[in-house]
Amino acid sequence: MKLAIGDIVRDHRDMALGSVVGVADHADGKIVAFCVSGDSVRVSGPEGLDVVARHTRPLTGMRRLTARIAFVIALLASFISGIDAWALSADWRFVLVAAVGGYSTVAFAYHWGNRLIGPRRFRV
Repeated sequence: MKLAIGDIVRDHRDMALGSVVGVADHADGKIVAFCVSGDSVRVSGPEGLDVVARHTRPLTGMRRLTARIAFVIALLASFISGIDAWALSADWRFVLVAAVGGYSTVAFAYHWGNRLIGPRRFRV
């Protein structure tokens, strides 16, 4: 299981919900510290927890702008690759595949860039 700080987990003992605040090594293996209501911190092994929700940060203004710029660049790459394939007198199916390939290349790079700067997940 992979957890990040801020993920919501459910404890098997009494079905209490909590937010992950830390992961530590212990003699018996890894333990997870999570904060439940009332600002109390509990500790449990990963086998006693269920992940209920993943923590996602809201988009800042700069990240929202970056997403829009990446979308426009992906559309431009799609258009250029489709026009280039058409100029080489390709069939319409190949033009479509070239356009989708141009779009997906930029979208793939944007997606993996976001994964690299996203929250770090710990294997527990």
